[in-house]
Amino acid sequence: MVTIEIDVDESTLKDAEKALRAIGMDVQIAVNVFLRRVAIEKGFPMSMTASVSSQKEHAISQEDEAKENMYQTRSNNTITGEMVDELWQAFLKYQKGLGEISRLRDEVAENSGMNRGSAFIYLNILANLIKGEPNTRTLKMKDLEYLMEKIKSELGSNEYQNAIRSLTDSVPYWRKKLAGSFGDRVEKNLNSIWKE
Repeated sequence: MVTIEIDVDESTLKDAEKALRAIGMDVQIAVNVFLRRVAIEKGFPMSMTASVSSQKEHAISQEDEAKENMYQTRSNNTITGEMVDELWQAFLKYQKGLGEISRLRDEVAENSGMNRGSAFIYLNILANLIKGEPNTRTLKMKDLEYLMEKIKSELGSNEYQNAIRSLTDSVPYWRKKLAGSFGDRVEKNLNSIWKE
């Protein structure tokens, strides 16, 4: 593990921390996700556009422009119930050995418009849940509740008990490493809803 130090404007950092807390992340996780995307994509993982005058100087084919507009629209979407349903269907394929997470992530993004990074995180969280392994990543609480119900009703008791163990083992990390109350909310659900 390597530690890096970067200079960031204080107000930018505060705004970023607030936005990341809302999705159950912290700056450290976000930077790690960003750097992983750079490594995987062998470049900057989001579009960088030039000023309007520069854009006029460079001709872009209509097909490239359409793809870019689609990517920009999708990357700003809020995760919807339809996206989580699509993600669950992709995860069932993963469970049956019909695809790897990286390919299924792309499929979810293509079919639902979910951000590829979010789809990757959600799929990995699900994989850890059913294996009973702790998670360092988080997702929206309502999505976690929905997916726990899906695990219980569609995958069975063993996977559901593994998911409960995964969450129980994840709570201390989330409390220590994440700002906000995600770990507390998960523990409350563990004590009242998910434990039978």
